[in-house]
Amino acid sequence: MKHAKARTLTALALALLVSGCSGTKEEEKRAFQVPDSLCGTPVSAALLSPLLPAGGDKLEVKRRHPGMKGALSCDVVVDGTTDLGVNWEWRETGTKPGRIARENPYVKHDTYESEDGRYVYADRGGVIRVVCEPVVEHRKGEAELFARVMVSNEGRSDAQAVKNLLVGYAEALSASAECVQE
Repeated sequence: MKHAKARTLTALALALLVSGCSGTKEEEKRAFQVPDSLCGTPVSAALLSPLLPAGGDKLEVKRRHPGMKGALSCDVVVDGTTDLGVNWEWRETGTKPGRIARENPYVKHDTYESEDGRYVYADRGGVIRVVCEPVVEHRKGEAELFARVMVSNEGRSDAQAVKNLLVGYAEALSASAECVQE
């Protein structure tokens, strides 16, 4: 009985020791809520979540260059560190997403490309041509709308998550007033 009790206590102490040492940053709880929009564009929190830190206290969505016309940029900042950026801008009709991707330090423009050539992406960013439906003559004339995602947090790089956010963000933009100006 004495040995059984000692083994039980030893096993319990070992379990506590292992559980105390096995905690990682990934297991931290988020004190912030993942947003469901970026600069007024609705985006599912489920699409943003994989690209944001697993832990942290405060999340802010900050608009960059608020006075800029024909473009919009937002940064997602967690605990004072920019972890993710998104933007949209009008470019000349016929511009290839790969050309825009080369301007992004987080996108290797030839990593992944959609079969139709509409978007390119990598583990830390991507560029997509936004389809504005119905196609109408909009105030930008001969231009197309492009969206970008940039993941500046190296620990959250995930090509599939970038693709999912990129496509979801572009879908939301395609229904926005900026896309379908009448």
